[in-house]
Amino acid sequence: MGIDVAVIGRGLLGTACARHLAQAGAAVALVGPDEPALPRQHDGPFGSFHDAGRITRTIAHDPVWARLSVRSIARYAELQAESGIGFFTPRGALIAGPRDGPMAKMAHDVFACAAALGLDHRVMDDARFAHEFPDFDLPRGSIGAFDPLGGVIDPRAMRKAHEIMAVAAGAHVIDDHVTSRNANTVQLSNGDTLSAGHVVLAMGGWSGMPGAGDARLAMSVYQRTVLLVAVDDARADALAHMPSLIFVPEDRHTDLYVLPPIRYPDGRHYIKIGGEAQSPIATDADGLNDWFKTDGSPTAAAVLRNHLAALMPDLPLAKVKTAACAVSFTATGHPYIGRLDDATTVLTGGNGAAAKCADELGRLGAVAALGGDVTAEGIGAELAPVCL
Repeated sequence: MGIDVAVIGRGLLGTACARHLAQAGAAVALVGPDEPALPRQHDGPFGSFHDAGRITRTIAHDPVWARLSVRSIARYAELQAESGIGFFTPRGALIAGPRDGPMAKMAHDVFACAAALGLDHRVMDDARFAHEFPDFDLPRGSIGAFDPLGGVIDPRAMRKAHEIMAVAAGAHVIDDHVTSRNANTVQLSNGDTLSAGHVVLAMGGWSGMPGAGDARLAMSVYQRTVLLVAVDDARADALAHMPSLIFVPEDRHTDLYVLPPIRYPDGRHYIKIGGEAQSPIATDADGLNDWFKTDGSPTAAAVLRNHLAALMPDLPLAKVKTAACAVSFTATGHPYIGRLDDATTVLTGGNGAAAKCADELGRLGAVAALGGDVTAEGIGAELAPVCL
């Protein structure tokens, strides 16, 4: 049987797209390597979803991202039940920052977006922060919003849930990576070629790199560092009601994020912090692959450690480790979902916000790949890819 659609990329977006395509009746090949057991010996692409924690929330300063998240979160329970994989932990999500900084505008936009879309949220101030979230020491005069529907997702588990459902619907998984592409034919690293009626490029930051095709996407891929602080079981239990936090400092326009204690594959609980004011840009696939073979930047890690010490001064910071990550920002600030040509659909551009809404992004990618009109899906923005 021929392949109708080959989805290149077994990350969160690609796997969700393969699921929706297969459930729509398409013959699907989902192509991408398994997570490497020994990253430093891995020659192919990686994935930022090789992690155990991401923030999920419905509220946002941008109604496009809010709609994407609301639609996805509404389907979490069904996906967990049908796949048998749990990936969502409801903890709530908090957005906060000093009212004299960039948070002033963000708060205005968050409140306006929540009101327009009818999203459940609580307006927060100093008194409410101190009473409801005493584990955080936010600067005096902070404002924000709390989303009771938010919390934490395990991206590895979410991806696995989508893959289980994709395979159940008939999708074929190919554990290999693509080295080159010519229209709807791709070359795999094992020497095989794969042809399909259509190709979806869902390779995250690798989607716009040389080798993915002739088109170069208007997208910047930043090499980021995350800091993980180990906490013992007793402290993890004491922080059982800690929400996810997005914190917007007074002196910068990029936010920090802090996740509550999450159990990682090594069996330990970690609190995770990320978000850098500046970070290097990846310019080619080999350089991005090499970045993921490192533990990130020690300089960036030190800055993150200082921020966490200020936000959670009672948290012991003796046992920490770091990891490399990457985030892709598009020219529009929204994901790229649409056809480049008759043979190719692009599904990429997470802008640091895609994990929580991967289900809806994957569904929209399937709409585009099958020749549908993504604009008609009511997201509120033109998501067509912008090329250089």
